[in-house]
Amino acid sequence: MGKAEHLLDNRLQALAADAKGIAVAVWVNTLPRLQRGELWYEIGVGDPDRRRRRYPEPVGC
Repeated sequence: MGKAEHLLDNRLQALAADAKGIAVAVWVNTLPRLQRGELWYEIGVGDPDRRRRRYPEPVGC
C-alpha cells in the first residue's frame, strides 16, 4: 500500500516549490488521484518572457 494522500500532497507541494520558475514544464499527480480519474496538473512553468531573459536563446535559433 502507498503513502497516505496527505503525505503525497506534502511531496507535491515541496516539488512545486522547488520547480517554481524553471524553464521546463513539470506535470504531476498522485496515484490515488489518477485512480479516481483526476487529471495531471502542471507546475514549474514560469512567465516565458522571464524565462527568455534568464536563458536567452542564441541568435539565429
